[in-house]
Amino acid sequence: MGAPILALALGLLVVEGALRLANVAYPAWDRPTPGLREWGIPHAEGWAVGETRTWVALNSQGARDVEHAIEKPPDTLRIVVVGDSYAAAFEVELEEAFWSVAERALEACPALGDRRVEMINVSKRGYGTTEELLALRRIGLPYDPDWVVLAFLTGNDFRNNTRALKDSDRPYFEYDENGALVLDESYAEEADFRRWTGLPGDLWYGLLRHSRLLQTLRHVQRRVETAIELARLESESEGEGGESEGSELGLDDGIYREPEDPAWRSAWRITEGVIRRMRDEVRAEGAELLLMTLSNAIQVHPDPERRRRHAERVGAEDLFYPDRRLQAFAEAEGIASLVLAPELQEWAEREATCVHGFPGPWRCQGHWNAEGHRLAGERLARKLCAELGSAGGRRSSP
Repeated sequence: MGAPILALALGLLVVEGALRLANVAYPAWDRPTPGLREWGIPHAEGWAVGETRTWVALNSQGARDVEHAIEKPPDTLRIVVVGDSYAAAFEVELEEAFWSVAERALEACPALGDRRVEMINVSKRGYGTTEELLALRRIGLPYDPDWVVLAFLTGNDFRNNTRALKDSDRPYFEYDENGALVLDESYAEEADFRRWTGLPGDLWYGLLRHSRLLQTLRHVQRRVETAIELARLESESEGEGGESEGSELGLDDGIYREPEDPAWRSAWRITEGVIRRMRDEVRAEGAELLLMTLSNAIQVHPDPERRRRHAERVGAEDLFYPDRRLQAFAEAEGIASLVLAPELQEWAEREATCVHGFPGPWRCQGHWNAEGHRLAGERLARKLCAELGSAGGRRSSP
């Protein structure tokens, strides 16, 4: 009995060593975290595999970014970015992420004077606006930003913001009978969540961090589970008899129409309420909020006929409906806003080039590629420069 066990142990050590020599690392990027549902594991690094294969490293705050001192240096304009997977940007190199592009481009802004620019990313894959607000409170605002950029993805942020559209184990804001916006964090009372935030979670994530073999086995398991789930969702879509061209798994086509049912009306009301709450909390810290709506792949597809067919199929008069409505909301609330999709669409059509997607079976779908990030970052820099140079009373100095 002893010899087989010893042989197995030696074999596992050999495999572990080989994986390390080959630089194979698939870490757990995040773990259950009280008050945030999930958050990044500080200093996690390894290969992020999905639409691309990119080496990703998280900083000491558990965010995908370089290190930043908590205390703001003098003569510095700080801008905190909160968002979901688009802002986490695991699909591109760090310097290609839109906030990295914007940081470099903004340095040429005349309104800066002698100040330097520091963009700080506080974003997490899978987050909605509620969780982004919670992360901003805990991690973003201590950096003493001058501006906060909310990177809003219309394709799934509405769904992530309301239990009526996506009932899952996450925090939700809801309106009570008195019309007050209140936070429901009942997910944190579940035994499974408490277990993984306690000693069992510490042991598991500690072991996972140090074992490349365990990381690889977990990675393979998750890839298989994801493939099975995608096949199931595609099968269900085909079974419903609907044409899938232009639609993306995980995104909602209901955003392109005026909300008619109670669930969608609630999603819009709650989302606007959370953005309003974020504006108030940002201003209470002496900063300003910029609401930046991103783009869904079909909105900016380079083929206008494909866009037209999708709009017709989902009953939409305007694929920019959610962006324009949020822009009108922001204007009414005194919030600076930036709508990216129309300009990205114009560029993609003119250049006949996709700003979403990577080489593979789903051309022009998925997250922004490097071109999408570049265009978004340059446009964000121009918008912030214009705001800094305006006489609208916005904060423009530390």
